[in-house]
Amino acid sequence: MFNLDDMDKPVDVAGGEWVSEIPNHPGVRLKVRSRNYKPFNVAHDALLRSFGKRATQAHNSPVYQAKAGALLADHILLDWENAVQVKGKPAPYDKETAVKVLTSVDERGMGQTFRDVVAYAAGIVADNHLGMAEDIAGN
Repeated sequence: MFNLDDMDKPVDVAGGEWVSEIPNHPGVRLKVRSRNYKPFNVAHDALLRSFGKRATQAHNSPVYQAKAGALLADHILLDWENAVQVKGKPAPYDKETAVKVLTSVDERGMGQTFRDVVAYAAGIVADNHLGMAEDIAGN
């Protein structure tokens, strides 16, 4: 049964949600938007189109990885706790550091790992939104 009382309740997709349970990263908390956040999807689709016929192989490209990281910084990642360390101490979130880490295509793989962690957290938020939609629909 559809609960029409809930249909018009707004869902705050822009404000993001905190995600704490990130595999292999105990203590890390990220505040992220859903991977379904429309401005991100529009920008990501444009990025893929920019690769033309090579779009299917784009994910392996360092250029794609850096640009996708910039999109994560611009549209998905909003805050963090215990995610980045500088000189042995947790560094507070700031956009400049987020861009630096998320766009890194470094030999240690830190940039890719951080992109993966942010994408994972954004997926959790998307799943939470799907769960709310199913609850509203009565499924």
